[in-house]
Amino acid sequence: MSDTSNWILARVRRLFQSEESRFVLGTAIKFCGMTLLVMGVLGSQVYGRARLNFYFFSSFGDSHMADLRDAYFDYVMSSFVEALPVVLAYVIAVFFLGVWIAKMILRPFKNIGSYCQHALEDPNTHYVVEAFAGHRLLTRFSELFFDSLTEARAQGRLTPRSVPPQFMGVHKPVLDGLFLLHYGLFMLILMITSTIAIMYVVTEIHENTIQLAIRMLKTDPRVTSSFFMAQQGSINEMWLLAGSLVWTLYGVLAFHLYHQVSGAAFGIFATMRTFMKGNYAARVHLVGYAFLRESTRSLNKYLEWAQKNLSK
Repeated sequence: MSDTSNWILARVRRLFQSEESRFVLGTAIKFCGMTLLVMGVLGSQVYGRARLNFYFFSSFGDSHMADLRDAYFDYVMSSFVEALPVVLAYVIAVFFLGVWIAKMILRPFKNIGSYCQHALEDPNTHYVVEAFAGHRLLTRFSELFFDSLTEARAQGRLTPRSVPPQFMGVHKPVLDGLFLLHYGLFMLILMITSTIAIMYVVTEIHENTIQLAIRMLKTDPRVTSSFFMAQQGSINEMWLLAGSLVWTLYGVLAFHLYHQVSGAAFGIFATMRTFMKGNYAARVHLVGYAFLRESTRSLNKYLEWAQKNLSK
């Protein structure tokens, strides 16, 4: 058993040894963390409401009601316990969604690195940009840049090229609307599913509380009805709270993830633009983007090869 555990741990360490895999893992954990934070906030409110209901029961019940505290919470929270497997499955699904989004963020950089590796061996390698790839500034210009390098290889020498005007006035990272649009669609799906999943448990607990009140309270039904009708309004407010929390937290996460790579995308674009204009010593030097090192290293090798073999 010990050897098996050591083997599994060794495999896990190797799996997350690279900076890229750590970025993917960190992004997935951030997604799960946001979901768990929302669940924690709403869970604390549900617990507070359950305590309020217990005090309400105690005021109308018999003198032995306090002795039934544990039984009360076991009953009321039974819906939460029953929903735990679903909640766990949902958190796992959110984790893998975070993995997928992290890979989507890195895909344009990996596409550049992969192309450079193959282009060194095969000059006929075609650079293909995915239709819905993010970082539009980088992907649009990289297609133009690699086409110019392919043409230079066919001619046997590098010559300075003119850069289209729409790329000349860019001197800082620009907002990638396409990436934020795609992310916004996923965020909307997450907001809806997260809110429904969380509020389903909240509603079930509320319904269980009502059923318990009907069976145990010996008081005027109108009093009980008024009390729980008043609570229904607060539950509607929890719907708004859940939606607002999910939207705000995942919105902050979207801009956080975007800013994690927007500077790198601009740095690579600026290097390509400088190289294309005739400065063949230009290389990509990124500080703080270790998870992109493999892709930028491949690009730099291709630029170095072009300078050495094609520049006069």
